[in-house]
Amino acid sequence: MSDVLGPAFGDIEKALAAVQATLDRLTARGHDETAFEVARAQFAASMRSSWPANLSTLVGALQRVVDDATLKLAEAERDELRAAIATLARVQHE
Repeated sequence: MSDVLGPAFGDIEKALAAVQATLDRLTARGHDETAFEVARAQFAASMRSSWPANLSTLVGALQRVVDDATLKLAEAERDELRAAIATLARVQHE
């Protein structure tokens, strides 16, 4: 699907799977506060009445995870999140 129409549904599914994998990683590594911040943004974004407008909150939370060196994410994990951020940021906000 072209960017004029936003990302394809499969791309959105892949991005949301990356969000869930990140939550699992953060929790397993004891970064509970950061995981909670992302989970809260994920929940807000999942509310049907506000979607996709609340994706910006999730994108912001994910970007903070990417930028936070103290979380010690592997570069592949950061790349996965960067791809998810790029996909979620392309969702049309109408």
